[in-house]
Amino acid sequence: MTQAKAMTLLLVDDSRVARLSLVRQLQSLPLTLEILEAASADEAQALMQQRQADAALIDFNMPGRDGIELAGLFRQSHPRMKLALVTANIQDALVKRARELDMTFVAKPASLDDLARFLEVA
Repeated sequence: MTQAKAMTLLLVDDSRVARLSLVRQLQSLPLTLEILEAASADEAQALMQQRQADAALIDFNMPGRDGIELAGLFRQSHPRMKLALVTANIQDALVKRARELDMTFVAKPASLDDLARFLEVA
């Protein structure tokens, strides 16, 4: 399945290795993606003031603000953006907070199937 227009996807993770791994997986999907990368919540917010992303994959544990805080800000500033929390931290309370923000929960390491499912509905 291909899309007519390119989708812009924001990756927010303080780990460069994690971002590289996600980019590699995403590029194997049959989608036309423009991928923006940020290493922190502050960097992601600054980027989103200049650009518009259709969807975001956000890590939970980052220096400064965590992924849930960032998602809450994006919910206010970009209410239609599709959000996923990508984390190895699978505590029930965290999953619940992500769902309250209408986020998809993707456990790390992210599987190609999980990423494809998230983007098909973005």
